[in-house]
Amino acid sequence: MTDTNEHLKAVLLLAFGGPESMDEVGPFLTALMEGRQVSARQMETVKDRYRLIGGSSPLKRITSTQADMLEKALNRAPGDQDTGVVDTYRVFLGMMYTHPLIRESVDGILSSGIRHITAVPLSPYFNSASSGRYLQEFGQAVKGKGIGVRTIRNYNTNGLFIKAVVQTVTDAVRGVDRPFVIFSAHSLPAAAAKADGYVEQLEQTLGLVLKNIPLPEYALAFQSRGMTGTDWLGPDVRDVMNVCAKEGRKNVVVVPFGFVSDHVETLYDIDIVYREHAQGLGLGFGRAQSLNGSELFIQALRDVVIKA
Repeated sequence: MTDTNEHLKAVLLLAFGGPESMDEVGPFLTALMEGRQVSARQMETVKDRYRLIGGSSPLKRITSTQADMLEKALNRAPGDQDTGVVDTYRVFLGMMYTHPLIRESVDGILSSGIRHITAVPLSPYFNSASSGRYLQEFGQAVKGKGIGVRTIRNYNTNGLFIKAVVQTVTDAVRGVDRPFVIFSAHSLPAAAAKADGYVEQLEQTLGLVLKNIPLPEYALAFQSRGMTGTDWLGPDVRDVMNVCAKEGRKNVVVVPFGFVSDHVETLYDIDIVYREHAQGLGLGFGRAQSLNGSELFIQALRDVVIKA
């Protein structure tokens, strides 16, 4: 057994996961459906989307880069000036639906002798359908292990996170004539979203962003809704675009501020489906870059971990 070190701490970044090749799309979708039947038509529809974005999801690669950058940022932090104690951090990633799974990562952390883990869902906004599930899975993995645990529920008002979003918006609207900015987030069943305060979190973030970059024309909208018959959050991004076209606006810029990393819901839903919809309406289309490996975003994550 590896010796423990009380000043060696782990950070576990929790994310959705995604297939890294076309061969992994089937197992990924099967895991995502959690025992529900996947029809041949559903499977082929999903595979087509991944083909159109290059045959894989970049999510694991991006999350690995974020983990590497965060580890370096955390270990550049000064230690306790009074005691001389310096904590050393190792940053891991755990995925909900693809490897490394959350429980696999927890096992690896514990086998290395680390006895303290801070779990950070990469979604800035808490909701029971995604980040809540990640934290639940993490809780099961560490239950009864006798280790120190801290969990981050959300960080949507963190000042550095807000600065990172402002930077992407500023870059996206620069040089665009009278852009109508659509702030986009993942749609959820309305009842669950209300219970989690999901929309309120999005509105908090949006309000803070607008204090830093006043935008005369903007809207909060939702994307990537499920196919169930329940009531989902709206308006859809396309509905907002339809209104923009009817009102004679020329340009729309979509800001995927509900996500921090590129994956199928930015690269396919926004870059392909929504772009084509906007162009079909005669609208100019732009998209703010996802945060991915933004230095400001990594500093935001560092701030969240240090203050946990």
